[in-house]
Amino acid sequence: MALTLGLASAGAARENLPTPLEAANFSRISSSAEITRYLQQLGASSALAHLEVLGFSVQGRPLEALVLGARQGAPRLKILLIGSQHGAAEPAGGEALLQLGRELLSGPWQARLAHTQIILLPNANPDGRDLKRRANAHGINLNTNFVLANEPETLVLKQALRRYAPDVVLDSHESAIFKPKTLAREGYLTDFQAQFEVANHPAMPATMQAYQRELLTQWLAQVRGQQLAASHYLSEITSIHQPLTHGGLTMRNFRNAAGMTGALSFLLETRLDPPSGSYPTYRNIAARVAKQMICLREFLALIHAHRAEIPRRVAAHRAAFQNARVVLFARYVVAPEHPQTSVPLRRIDTGERVVVAFSDHRQIALADTITRPRGYVVTAHTRELGELLGRHGIEYAALGARRALAVVASHFEVAPAASGRARLTRARAKTISAPSGALTIDLSQANGRLAVVLLDPRSASSVFRTPPGADWVRPEQEFFVYAMVDHAAKS
Repeated sequence: MALTLGLASAGAARENLPTPLEAANFSRISSSAEITRYLQQLGASSALAHLEVLGFSVQGRPLEALVLGARQGAPRLKILLIGSQHGAAEPAGGEALLQLGRELLSGPWQARLAHTQIILLPNANPDGRDLKRRANAHGINLNTNFVLANEPETLVLKQALRRYAPDVVLDSHESAIFKPKTLAREGYLTDFQAQFEVANHPAMPATMQAYQRELLTQWLAQVRGQQLAASHYLSEITSIHQPLTHGGLTMRNFRNAAGMTGALSFLLETRLDPPSGSYPTYRNIAARVAKQMICLREFLALIHAHRAEIPRRVAAHRAAFQNARVVLFARYVVAPEHPQTSVPLRRIDTGERVVVAFSDHRQIALADTITRPRGYVVTAHTRELGELLGRHGIEYAALGARRALAVVASHFEVAPAASGRARLTRARAKTISAPSGALTIDLSQANGRLAVVLLDPRSASSVFRTPPGADWVRPEQEFFVYAMVDHAAKS
C-alpha cells in the first residue's frame, strides 16, 4: 500500500509539473536551457525515465534524449520522436514533446512502458531555437543535410538512429501558411491544419513503403475523428501554377534517412499561423501545441494497436535491404487517372476560402534499377569520401599497398540540376592497379545499400549531386569509384 501511494504521489507531482511554455503562460517559446532543465526534472521523477546527452550543437548546447521505458529487459517496440529541427521557426513540435513526456509518465502509458521504449528528442536544433532562426548556427537547414551529414546536429540524429535502432520514427514540424516571398505575392495563403507523410526513398523495399502508407491512412482517419482536419502531405505550395507533389524522394531529409535504416518513418507537419494575426497566446502557440498533441497521441495509439506486428514487419524490411536489386532514382510525374486535383486556399485580401485546381504530379516513376556490385574501390578524393562513409556508419578499408583489382570502369554524365537524372555513358570490365590508400567497401555489409545510394551518380541521393562532389564527376573522365567484380571479363 505504501508503494502504491508513493507511485500515485509521484504521478500526481509529474502531472502538476508545468512545461516551460506553460510556466510562461504561453507568452513566449521555451529556451534551450529551460528545455534541458525540464527534461532533467522528468528524468529524475520516475524510474521509467532517464536523460541521455547525445552530443552538442555548433555553439555547444546539448542535444538530449529523454528515454522512457524499463531499463531491464529488451523492449518489444522502440519509438523515436524528434522535434524542432527548424529551431525557433517551428517550435511547437518540441514544446508538445515535453508535454507528451509528462503524459507518458503519468497516464495509461506507464504500464505500456514496461515493454515499449519511447525516445523523445524535443530540441533537435537548440542553437536555432535560441538564435531565433530556422537554420543552425552555421546557417544550414538541418533537414536537408542528411546526405553530407556534416553538421553536428545532423550527426547526432544519425547516431541516434544507430544507438537506439528504433522500429518507428516520427519527425515533427510546422509549416507556415503565409509565405511572404512566394505564394503571398499571388494573393493566397495555404489552408490546412495537419499533414502526414512517410519515408518514400526509392531504394526502400516496396513492401515497407506500402505498409507505411497503410498506417498513414489509419492515422489520418484517427486524427480526423478528433475533429482536426488532416491530409496526406503536399510539398510546399509556392505558386498556384506549380504542379502538386508529395514529400521529397531523396535521402537529404531526416524522414528518408531514417527510412533507409529500415525503421517505419513518418513526418508530422501542423499549421504555423501568420505572425501578424491577433491570438490569445504568443503566435497562437497554445493552439499550435494542442494540434501537435492530438496528432502525437493518435500516432502513439496507432503504433500501440499494431505493437505485435510492427517489430516483425521491421525485421523483414531490414532483411530485404540485403536484396541485390537497388532502385536509384525516382521522380514525380503526372497522374494519368487524375491529371488535376483541387486544393483549398485562402485569399489574403478577403479571407475567402477558394478551391484552386493544380496539375497533379503525385505519381512516382522509378528508374535506374541496378544489381548491387560485390564492392567498390575508391581511388580519388579518399579523405573526403572516407569521412563521409564514417559519418554514415559505412565500413571501409584502406589498401596498405598497390593492388591489382578486377573492376567495372564507368563514365557518367550528371545533369546540371541536383534533381535531374544522371546517365551511364560507358562501362567496361578491366583490371586496375589500385594505389595504396584507395578505399575498398564490401557492399554485403548491413549498410551496403546505403553505400550504393550515396556513391552511384545515378542515385538522386548521391553525394555527387551537390558541391563539392558534383565537380568530381566529368563525362570525359573515367569515374574513380569502381565496381569490384570477381574476375575481369572482356570488354
